[in-house]
Amino acid sequence: MSTPATNAPGPGPASPLPALFALSFLCSVGTGIVTSGVYFLTTGAYRFSTYQNYALGFFQGLTYVAAAMVAGKVVRLVRRRLGVSSRMILAVIISMLGLLCFIPLAAWRETESPPAWPIWVMVLVYSPLTGFLWPLVENYVSGGRSGGSLRRALGMWNLFWSSALVVGFLLMGPLVGKAGAPGLLSAQELIAALGGLHLVTTLLLNKVRREPGRHIHEHHEPHPPVYRELLGTFRILLPTSYFVLTALQPYMPRALGSLDIPVEWLAPFAGVWHLARVLTFLALDRWHGWHGRWMMAVASIALLIGGFAATVLGPRIPVGSAALVVAIGGLVAFGMGMATTYTAALYYAMEVGQSDIDAGGTHESLIGLGYTVGPAAGLVAAFAVRPDAPEGRFECSVVVLVGALSLIAFLAAALLTHHHATKSSRGVSR
Repeated sequence: MSTPATNAPGPGPASPLPALFALSFLCSVGTGIVTSGVYFLTTGAYRFSTYQNYALGFFQGLTYVAAAMVAGKVVRLVRRRLGVSSRMILAVIISMLGLLCFIPLAAWRETESPPAWPIWVMVLVYSPLTGFLWPLVENYVSGGRSGGSLRRALGMWNLFWSSALVVGFLLMGPLVGKAGAPGLLSAQELIAALGGLHLVTTLLLNKVRREPGRHIHEHHEPHPPVYRELLGTFRILLPTSYFVLTALQPYMPRALGSLDIPVEWLAPFAGVWHLARVLTFLALDRWHGWHGRWMMAVASIALLIGGFAATVLGPRIPVGSAALVVAIGGLVAFGMGMATTYTAALYYAMEVGQSDIDAGGTHESLIGLGYTVGPAAGLVAAFAVRPDAPEGRFECSVVVLVGALSLIAFLAAALLTHHHATKSSRGVSR
């Protein structure tokens, strides 16, 4: 989830955090399933191939990024031209998300192969709306707060929205029916239930102020020079983490499908990485020994690449118990890598100051690169591997491609930021 600012500083004090945390949690249950867990639904209910899942992921990322990059301008334009409040805009966005979730159910016919167009329509409209939703919610969380209170608010907010994805993936197991394992709901009915949850969530907006609190430009205390280098590195590692994530998600149903676990529990099993991310968020919030240390940058990229490789290749190990252990370890490592990268990028941005990270592009464009390149890498690997290729060839291809690109991004970020910092320090010494 990216969190660029989308609104001009608003008047008045900050909105109460309990309402914002509850709203974020409930919205994340829906957005987590529709944008992250949707591949389990498309694989099980719509018989999507790996190639189709990657294509869906590519266009989902593309539409999200397009929306996130213009969200601020659009919100300000709507507020100025129509005279509506940010709270009203949030209500409209969440309501539209809810109504979109009824499309698959409305078009559903109980057949072996339901038409795929409803899921495409829903996801490709739903995704850009989340590109408007989350930056605006973050604006409410951060508005009117500074210093320690801002850091605590964002830290708790990270725990709430990320833990909601754990709940969402757990619910997908026992609730959604599969072939030979009927559940309480069909995939279409589950998505419709999420729509109802979105509509109910709008009631929480009564506890939120009309506008986010005024953004406070705080004075930043002097920080070690290495913070600037680490900030530059993590500004590249952040979109790299989304690149690895979006390369993994569309393939995860197939990767985990070969494990010796019941098919209806594949999605909850995949939720292990979400749980690992939540616990790592909590640990990094409590332990501050990582501040200013390069080991976190090295550890994050190692965890991301290693976790990705173990999750994709682990299920191919012939011994069933070993495959399960490797896959679990890969999911845990991947979740830790995602949390480490996200937390460090946010921390150094706040410590160094927003004005110091304007150069070199925006967060939106960088994260957008990750959202689109990840599924594109999967598409390239899927297209390049012939149908008659030996088993496991695709897995090796996508691991090598994603791992190489991630490592190149990390090395380039470290070298460029170190060169920039060295050049700046020489200029100051003169």
